[in-house]
Amino acid sequence: MSCYAAFMTWGKRFATAALAAGLASGAAIAGGQFAALTGLQRGDWHFKEIGAVNTRIVCAADPFRLIQFNHPGPPCTRFAIVDAANQVTIQYNCGPRGYGKTTVTVTQPGQIRLDTQGIAPDGRPFDSSYEGQFAGPCAPPAR
Repeated sequence: MSCYAAFMTWGKRFATAALAAGLASGAAIAGGQFAALTGLQRGDWHFKEIGAVNTRIVCAADPFRLIQFNHPGPPCTRFAIVDAANQVTIQYNCGPRGYGKTTVTVTQPGQIRLDTQGIAPDGRPFDSSYEGQFAGPCAPPAR
């Protein structure tokens, strides 16, 4: 078995175990209200990956967009693992588009730390941490 195939087998087992743990200990999100997310300002957020140079700008008109940081598109099935005033951890499964677990921690008003890991839509694993800074209203679309 190739190293990649072994990793993918491990990844599928991890996803199954993680989803089972999420189902057992978390709550399904159906438009839920989480203080750590609902208190975030809506608009452009600048994210700098810890240990990297580049900045990524995300228009978060809906703070739940930050949960699926590496899975843009329609919402995936989500389960809350941690729901506190300044931190939320949500595990999600996007079916064939991959899965992940994201923790958003509010460090101070207008600043967050975002930790995310999982399997991206292209099948590659990711495990990244970002410092996020609120930047203002979302920029209008380019013409």
